[in-house]
Amino acid sequence: MGQTSSVSYDELTQEIPAKELSTLLKVSSALASSLDLKEVLQIAIESATDLLGLDTGAIYLLENKMLYLGATTPPLPVQFPDELRLALLEDHPHIKEAVTKKAPVYLEEAGNVSLSPAEKIVVDLRHLMSILYFPLLLKEKAIGAFIVGTTGNTRQFSEKETDLCNILSFQVSLAVANAQLYTKAQQAIIDLTHAYDATLEGWSRVLDMRDHVTDEHTHRVTDLTVELAGRMDIPESEMGNIRRGALLHDIGKMGIPDAVLQKPDVLTDSEWEIMQTHPELAYKFLSRIIYLAPALDTPYCHHEKWDGTGYPRKLKGKEIPVAARIFAVVDVFDALTSNRPYRAAWTKEEALAYIQEQSGKHFCPESVKVFLEMIGE
Repeated sequence: MGQTSSVSYDELTQEIPAKELSTLLKVSSALASSLDLKEVLQIAIESATDLLGLDTGAIYLLENKMLYLGATTPPLPVQFPDELRLALLEDHPHIKEAVTKKAPVYLEEAGNVSLSPAEKIVVDLRHLMSILYFPLLLKEKAIGAFIVGTTGNTRQFSEKETDLCNILSFQVSLAVANAQLYTKAQQAIIDLTHAYDATLEGWSRVLDMRDHVTDEHTHRVTDLTVELAGRMDIPESEMGNIRRGALLHDIGKMGIPDAVLQKPDVLTDSEWEIMQTHPELAYKFLSRIIYLAPALDTPYCHHEKWDGTGYPRKLKGKEIPVAARIFAVVDVFDALTSNRPYRAAWTKEEALAYIQEQSGKHFCPESVKVFLEMIGE
Protein backbone atom coordinates (compact mmCIF):
# COMPACT_ATOMS: atom_id res chain seq x y z
CA MET A 1 0.00 0.00 0.00
CA GLY A 2 1.47 3.38 -1.00
CA GLN A 3 0.44 6.99 -0.50
CA THR A 4 1.37 10.29 -2.15
CA SER A 5 0.83 13.69 -0.53
CA SER A 6 -1.17 16.27 -2.47
CA VAL A 7 0.40 19.38 -3.99
CA SER A 8 -1.03 22.53 -5.55
CA TYR A 9 -2.79 22.49 -8.91
CA ASP A 10 -0.33 24.98 -10.43
CA GLU A 11 2.64 22.91 -9.34
CA LEU A 12 1.17 19.78 -10.86
CA THR A 13 0.30 21.26 -14.25
CA GLN A 14 3.83 22.63 -14.66
CA GLU A 15 5.21 19.09 -14.47
CA ILE A 16 2.77 17.34 -16.84
CA PRO A 17 3.87 16.79 -20.50
CA ALA A 18 2.01 18.67 -23.22
CA LYS A 19 0.21 15.56 -24.53
CA GLU A 20 -1.34 14.72 -21.16
CA LEU A 21 -2.16 18.38 -20.52
CA SER A 22 -4.00 18.53 -23.83
CA THR A 23 -6.04 15.50 -22.83
CA LEU A 24 -6.80 17.06 -19.44
CA LEU A 25 -7.97 20.25 -21.12
CA LYS A 26 -10.39 18.23 -23.24
CA VAL A 27 -11.63 16.50 -20.09
CA SER A 28 -12.03 19.86 -18.37
CA SER A 29 -14.02 21.18 -21.32
CA ALA A 30 -16.27 18.10 -21.29
CA LEU A 31 -16.86 18.44 -17.56
CA ALA A 32 -17.69 22.12 -17.94
CA SER A 33 -20.23 21.40 -20.67
CA SER A 34 -22.78 19.90 -18.30
CA LEU A 35 -24.48 20.86 -15.03
CA ASP A 36 -26.20 17.50 -14.72
CA LEU A 37 -24.50 15.74 -11.81
CA LYS A 38 -25.00 12.23 -13.16
CA GLU A 39 -23.52 13.20 -16.52
CA VAL A 40 -20.59 15.00 -14.87
CA LEU A 41 -19.74 11.94 -12.80
CA GLN A 42 -19.94 9.61 -15.80
CA ILE A 43 -17.65 11.86 -17.86
CA ALA A 44 -15.25 12.00 -14.91
CA ILE A 45 -14.87 8.28 -14.32
CA GLU A 46 -14.61 7.45 -18.02
CA SER A 47 -11.97 10.15 -18.36
CA ALA A 48 -10.00 8.78 -15.42
CA THR A 49 -9.89 5.24 -16.75
CA ASP A 50 -9.07 6.39 -20.31
CA LEU A 51 -6.34 8.71 -19.10
CA LEU A 52 -4.63 5.91 -17.19
CA GLY A 53 -5.41 3.13 -19.66
CA LEU A 54 -7.33 1.11 -17.04
CA ASP A 55 -10.16 -1.40 -17.17
CA THR A 56 -12.64 -0.20 -14.59
CA GLY A 57 -13.54 2.64 -12.27
CA ALA A 58 -16.18 4.13 -10.01
CA ILE A 59 -16.92 7.43 -8.28
CA TYR A 60 -18.47 7.71 -4.85
CA LEU A 61 -19.72 10.99 -3.42
CA LEU A 62 -19.37 11.53 0.31
CA GLU A 63 -21.98 13.23 2.47
CA ASN A 64 -22.44 12.91 6.22
CA LYS A 65 -20.21 9.81 6.34
CA MET A 66 -22.31 8.11 3.69
CA LEU A 67 -20.99 7.01 0.31
CA TYR A 68 -23.24 7.44 -2.73
CA LEU A 69 -22.24 5.55 -5.86
CA GLY A 70 -22.40 8.15 -8.61
CA ALA A 71 -20.99 6.52 -11.74
CA THR A 72 -19.10 3.45 -12.94
CA THR A 73 -17.38 2.13 -16.00
CA PRO A 74 -18.17 -0.41 -17.31
CA PRO A 75 -21.83 -0.45 -16.18
CA LEU A 76 -22.64 -2.34 -12.99
CA PRO A 77 -23.72 -5.96 -13.23
CA VAL A 78 -27.37 -6.69 -12.48
CA GLN A 79 -26.43 -8.58 -9.32
CA PHE A 80 -24.49 -5.66 -7.80
CA PRO A 81 -25.93 -5.33 -4.28
CA ASP A 82 -28.14 -2.30 -3.73
CA GLU A 83 -26.64 -1.73 -0.29
CA LEU A 84 -23.27 -1.00 -1.92
CA ARG A 85 -24.78 1.79 -4.01
CA LEU A 86 -25.35 3.58 -0.73
CA ALA A 87 -22.92 2.58 2.01
CA LEU A 88 -21.38 3.73 5.24
CA LEU A 89 -17.90 5.18 4.90
CA GLU A 90 -16.86 2.91 7.79
CA ASP A 91 -17.64 -0.16 5.67
CA HIS A 92 -15.04 0.90 3.07
CA PRO A 93 -11.84 1.47 5.07
CA HIS A 94 -9.60 2.09 2.04
CA ILE A 95 -11.89 4.85 0.76
CA LYS A 96 -12.02 6.19 4.30
CA GLU A 97 -8.24 6.26 4.48
CA ALA A 98 -7.99 8.14 1.18
CA VAL A 99 -10.53 10.82 2.13
CA THR A 100 -9.30 11.11 5.72
CA LYS A 101 -5.64 11.51 4.81
CA LYS A 102 -6.51 13.38 1.59
CA ALA A 103 -4.05 11.24 -0.29
CA PRO A 104 -4.21 8.32 -2.74
CA VAL A 105 -4.23 4.76 -1.45
CA TYR A 106 -2.78 2.01 -3.67
CA LEU A 107 -3.35 -1.73 -3.48
CA GLU A 108 -1.01 -3.68 -5.75
CA GLU A 109 -2.86 -6.97 -5.32
CA ALA A 110 -6.30 -6.58 -3.74
CA GLY A 111 -6.53 -10.34 -3.21
CA ASN A 112 -3.53 -10.26 -0.86
CA VAL A 113 -4.79 -7.40 1.30
CA SER A 114 -7.17 -7.49 4.23
CA LEU A 115 -10.52 -6.21 2.95
CA SER A 116 -13.78 -5.44 4.70
CA PRO A 117 -16.80 -7.57 3.71
CA ALA A 118 -18.18 -4.69 1.62
CA GLU A 119 -14.85 -4.14 -0.11
CA LYS A 120 -14.48 -7.85 -0.84
CA ILE A 121 -17.88 -7.96 -2.54
CA VAL A 122 -16.88 -5.07 -4.81
CA VAL A 123 -13.45 -6.56 -5.58
CA ASP A 124 -14.92 -9.98 -6.37
CA LEU A 125 -17.80 -8.66 -8.51
CA ARG A 126 -15.53 -6.36 -10.50
CA HIS A 127 -12.62 -8.84 -10.59
CA LEU A 128 -10.24 -6.15 -9.38
CA MET A 129 -6.51 -6.71 -9.14
CA SER A 130 -4.59 -3.45 -8.62
CA ILE A 131 -6.64 -0.56 -7.18
CA LEU A 132 -6.02 3.15 -6.73
CA TYR A 133 -8.33 5.05 -4.38
CA PHE A 134 -8.14 8.79 -4.96
CA PRO A 135 -9.89 11.50 -2.90
CA LEU A 136 -11.97 14.22 -4.48
CA LEU A 137 -11.04 17.39 -2.64
CA LEU A 138 -12.72 20.78 -2.76
CA LYS A 139 -10.97 23.48 -0.72
CA GLU A 140 -9.32 20.77 1.37
CA LYS A 141 -12.67 19.12 2.07
CA ALA A 142 -13.18 15.56 0.86
CA ILE A 143 -16.42 15.36 -1.15
CA GLY A 144 -15.89 11.84 -2.45
CA ALA A 145 -13.44 9.50 -4.10
CA PHE A 146 -12.82 7.86 -7.42
CA ILE A 147 -11.59 4.31 -7.62
CA VAL A 148 -9.74 2.96 -10.66
CA GLY A 149 -8.14 -0.41 -11.18
CA THR A 150 -7.09 -3.33 -13.33
CA THR A 151 -8.89 -6.62 -13.79
CA GLY A 152 -6.01 -8.64 -15.25
CA ASN A 153 -2.41 -8.04 -14.32
CA THR A 154 -1.08 -6.01 -11.45
CA ARG A 155 -0.24 -2.41 -12.22
CA GLN A 156 2.15 0.06 -10.64
CA PHE A 157 1.25 3.75 -10.80
CA SER A 158 4.07 6.12 -11.61
CA GLU A 159 4.47 9.50 -9.99
CA LYS A 160 3.35 11.11 -13.25
CA GLU A 161 0.16 9.07 -13.24
CA THR A 162 -0.51 10.00 -9.65
CA ASP A 163 -0.05 13.64 -10.59
CA LEU A 164 -2.53 13.17 -13.44
CA CYS A 165 -5.02 11.80 -10.92
CA ASN A 166 -4.42 14.82 -8.70
CA ILE A 167 -5.16 17.22 -11.56
CA LEU A 168 -8.22 15.23 -12.57
CA SER A 169 -9.36 15.31 -8.95
CA PHE A 170 -9.22 19.12 -8.97
CA GLN A 171 -11.24 19.28 -12.18
CA VAL A 172 -13.83 16.73 -11.13
CA SER A 173 -14.31 18.28 -7.70
CA LEU A 174 -15.05 21.69 -9.20
CA ALA A 175 -17.42 20.19 -11.76
CA VAL A 176 -19.24 18.20 -9.07
CA ALA A 177 -19.52 21.28 -6.85
CA ASN A 178 -20.95 23.32 -9.73
CA ALA A 179 -23.44 20.59 -10.62
CA GLN A 180 -24.52 20.21 -6.99
CA LEU A 181 -24.92 23.97 -6.64
CA TYR A 182 -27.00 24.08 -9.81
CA THR A 183 -29.18 21.21 -8.58
CA LYS A 184 -29.74 22.96 -5.26
CA ALA A 185 -30.58 26.21 -7.05
CA GLN A 186 -33.09 24.41 -9.26
CA GLN A 187 -34.68 22.76 -6.24
CA ALA A 188 -34.86 26.12 -4.47
CA ILE A 189 -36.69 27.54 -7.49
CA ILE A 190 -39.12 24.60 -7.45
CA ASP A 191 -39.72 25.02 -3.72
CA LEU A 192 -40.26 28.75 -4.12
CA THR A 193 -42.66 28.16 -7.01
CA HIS A 194 -44.67 25.72 -4.89
CA ALA A 195 -44.77 28.27 -2.08
CA TYR A 196 -45.98 30.99 -4.46
CA ASP A 197 -48.62 28.71 -5.96
CA ALA A 198 -49.87 27.69 -2.52
CA THR A 199 -50.25 31.38 -1.72
CA LEU A 200 -52.23 31.92 -4.93
CA GLU A 201 -54.50 29.02 -4.02
CA GLY A 202 -55.14 30.76 -0.71
CA TRP A 203 -55.88 34.08 -2.38
CA SER A 204 -58.38 32.48 -4.74
CA ARG A 205 -60.23 30.75 -1.90
CA VAL A 206 -60.44 33.96 0.11
CA LEU A 207 -61.84 35.77 -2.92
CA ASP A 208 -64.41 33.03 -3.55
CA MET A 209 -65.55 33.34 0.07
CA ARG A 210 -65.78 37.14 -0.16
CA ASP A 211 -67.70 36.91 -3.42
CA HIS A 212 -70.04 34.33 -1.82
CA VAL A 213 -68.90 31.76 -4.37
CA THR A 214 -68.67 28.65 -2.20
CA ASP A 215 -68.97 25.99 -4.91
CA GLU A 216 -65.29 25.82 -5.93
CA HIS A 217 -65.89 28.00 -9.01
CA THR A 218 -62.28 29.17 -9.25
CA HIS A 219 -60.78 25.71 -9.03
CA ARG A 220 -63.25 24.25 -11.51
CA VAL A 221 -62.55 26.90 -14.12
CA THR A 222 -58.81 26.61 -13.50
CA ASP A 223 -58.80 22.85 -14.13
CA LEU A 224 -60.99 23.19 -17.23
CA THR A 225 -58.88 26.04 -18.59
CA VAL A 226 -55.66 24.03 -18.24
CA GLU A 227 -57.28 21.07 -19.99
CA LEU A 228 -58.62 23.27 -22.80
CA ALA A 229 -55.25 24.97 -23.21
CA GLY A 230 -53.61 21.57 -23.57
CA ARG A 231 -56.03 20.63 -26.32
CA MET A 232 -55.25 23.90 -28.10
CA ASP A 233 -51.55 23.06 -28.22
CA ILE A 234 -50.41 25.64 -25.70
CA PRO A 235 -46.76 24.73 -24.86
CA GLU A 236 -46.24 22.91 -21.59
CA SER A 237 -43.85 25.68 -20.55
CA GLU A 238 -46.81 28.12 -20.54
CA MET A 239 -49.18 25.95 -18.51
CA GLY A 240 -47.99 27.30 -15.17
CA ASN A 241 -48.88 30.85 -16.21
CA ILE A 242 -52.19 29.68 -17.71
CA ARG A 243 -53.06 28.06 -14.39
CA ARG A 244 -51.99 31.04 -12.27
CA GLY A 245 -53.92 33.44 -14.48
CA ALA A 246 -57.07 31.35 -14.12
CA LEU A 247 -56.66 31.13 -10.35
CA LEU A 248 -56.33 34.90 -10.15
CA HIS A 249 -58.87 35.82 -12.84
CA ASP A 250 -61.04 37.82 -10.43
CA ILE A 251 -58.32 39.04 -8.08
CA GLY A 252 -59.25 42.62 -9.01
CA LYS A 253 -62.55 42.15 -7.17
CA MET A 254 -60.58 42.51 -3.96
CA GLY A 255 -60.81 46.26 -4.69
CA ILE A 256 -64.58 46.27 -5.28
CA PRO A 257 -66.71 47.51 -2.34
CA ASP A 258 -68.77 44.87 -0.52
CA ALA A 259 -71.99 46.74 -1.27
CA VAL A 260 -71.40 46.09 -4.97
CA LEU A 261 -69.58 42.75 -4.89
CA GLN A 262 -71.99 41.07 -2.49
CA LYS A 263 -75.25 42.61 -3.71
CA PRO A 264 -77.86 39.79 -3.96
CA ASP A 265 -79.59 41.41 -6.93
CA VAL A 266 -78.94 42.76 -10.41
CA LEU A 267 -76.48 45.67 -10.36
CA THR A 268 -77.51 49.21 -11.30
CA ASP A 269 -75.70 50.99 -14.13
CA SER A 270 -73.44 52.89 -11.72
CA GLU A 271 -72.71 49.71 -9.75
CA TRP A 272 -71.93 47.87 -12.96
CA GLU A 273 -69.42 50.58 -13.90
CA ILE A 274 -67.67 49.98 -10.57
CA MET A 275 -67.70 46.22 -11.11
CA GLN A 276 -66.15 46.64 -14.56
CA THR A 277 -63.06 48.23 -13.02
CA HIS A 278 -61.88 44.91 -11.56
CA PRO A 279 -59.70 43.88 -14.57
CA GLU A 280 -57.81 47.19 -14.32
CA LEU A 281 -57.48 46.75 -10.57
CA ALA A 282 -56.03 43.29 -11.26
CA TYR A 283 -53.52 44.83 -13.68
CA LYS A 284 -52.42 47.47 -11.15
CA PHE A 285 -52.04 44.82 -8.47
CA LEU A 286 -50.36 41.98 -10.39
CA SER A 287 -48.13 43.98 -12.74
CA ARG A 288 -46.00 44.99 -9.75
CA ILE A 289 -45.23 41.35 -8.96
CA ILE A 290 -42.56 40.14 -11.37
CA TYR A 291 -43.36 36.46 -10.75
CA LEU A 292 -47.02 36.97 -11.71
CA ALA A 293 -46.55 39.33 -14.66
CA PRO A 294 -46.57 36.46 -17.24
CA ALA A 295 -49.95 35.33 -15.82
CA LEU A 296 -51.57 38.75 -16.15
CA ASP A 297 -53.36 38.22 -19.49
CA THR A 298 -56.32 36.35 -18.01
CA PRO A 299 -57.10 38.63 -15.03
CA TYR A 300 -56.72 41.70 -17.25
CA CYS A 301 -58.42 40.55 -20.46
CA HIS A 302 -60.94 37.78 -19.71
CA HIS A 303 -63.89 40.17 -20.13
CA GLU A 304 -62.80 41.31 -23.59
CA LYS A 305 -65.03 40.03 -26.41
CA TRP A 306 -64.09 38.72 -29.86
CA ASP A 307 -66.25 41.41 -31.55
CA GLY A 308 -64.60 44.25 -29.60
CA THR A 309 -67.54 45.06 -27.30
CA GLY A 310 -65.91 43.82 -24.08
CA TYR A 311 -64.03 45.66 -21.38
CA PRO A 312 -61.80 47.27 -20.13
CA ARG A 313 -59.99 48.07 -23.43
CA LYS A 314 -62.44 46.86 -26.10
CA LEU A 315 -59.84 44.57 -27.64
CA LYS A 316 -61.00 42.73 -30.74
CA GLY A 317 -60.23 39.33 -32.25
CA LYS A 318 -56.61 38.30 -32.01
CA GLU A 319 -55.78 41.46 -30.09
CA ILE A 320 -57.09 39.49 -27.11
CA PRO A 321 -54.33 37.35 -25.54
CA VAL A 322 -54.70 33.61 -26.17
CA ALA A 323 -54.91 32.78 -22.45
CA ALA A 324 -57.86 35.16 -22.03
CA ARG A 325 -59.63 33.79 -25.14
CA ILE A 326 -59.41 30.27 -23.74
CA PHE A 327 -60.45 31.22 -20.23
CA ALA A 328 -63.46 33.33 -21.27
CA VAL A 329 -65.34 30.33 -22.70
CA VAL A 330 -64.74 28.21 -19.61
CA ASP A 331 -65.60 31.04 -17.20
CA VAL A 332 -68.94 31.87 -18.82
CA PHE A 333 -69.93 28.21 -19.10
CA ASP A 334 -69.23 27.59 -15.41
CA ALA A 335 -71.00 30.79 -14.35
CA LEU A 336 -74.10 29.95 -16.38
CA THR A 337 -74.33 26.41 -14.99
CA SER A 338 -73.95 27.57 -11.36
CA ASN A 339 -76.61 29.00 -9.07
CA ARG A 340 -76.31 32.70 -8.30
CA PRO A 341 -78.28 34.82 -5.79
CA TYR A 342 -80.01 36.63 -8.63
CA ARG A 343 -80.76 33.61 -10.90
CA ALA A 344 -80.94 29.83 -11.03
CA ALA A 345 -78.35 27.76 -12.86
CA TRP A 346 -78.87 27.05 -16.55
CA THR A 347 -78.85 23.48 -17.77
CA LYS A 348 -75.70 22.21 -19.42
CA GLU A 349 -77.48 22.06 -22.77
CA GLU A 350 -78.70 25.66 -22.47
CA ALA A 351 -75.22 26.88 -21.58
CA LEU A 352 -73.59 24.99 -24.47
CA ALA A 353 -76.15 26.38 -26.90
CA TYR A 354 -75.36 29.90 -25.69
CA ILE A 355 -71.61 29.31 -26.05
CA GLN A 356 -72.16 28.08 -29.61
CA GLU A 357 -74.38 31.05 -30.45
CA GLN A 358 -71.76 33.49 -29.13
CA SER A 359 -68.92 32.04 -31.23
CA GLY A 360 -67.39 34.91 -33.19
CA LYS A 361 -69.24 37.44 -31.04
CA HIS A 362 -68.28 37.06 -27.40
CA PHE A 363 -65.88 34.16 -27.89
CA CYS A 364 -62.97 33.15 -30.09
CA PRO A 365 -64.39 30.62 -32.61
CA GLU A 366 -61.46 28.23 -32.25
CA SER A 367 -61.77 28.23 -28.45
CA VAL A 368 -65.50 27.46 -28.75
CA LYS A 369 -64.91 24.64 -31.23
CA VAL A 370 -62.34 22.86 -29.07
CA PHE A 371 -64.30 23.52 -25.86
CA LEU A 372 -67.50 21.95 -27.28
CA GLU A 373 -65.50 18.92 -28.42
CA MET A 374 -63.97 18.62 -24.93
CA ILE A 375 -67.32 18.90 -23.11
CA GLY A 376 -68.89 16.50 -25.60
CA GLU A 377 -66.37 13.85 -24.64
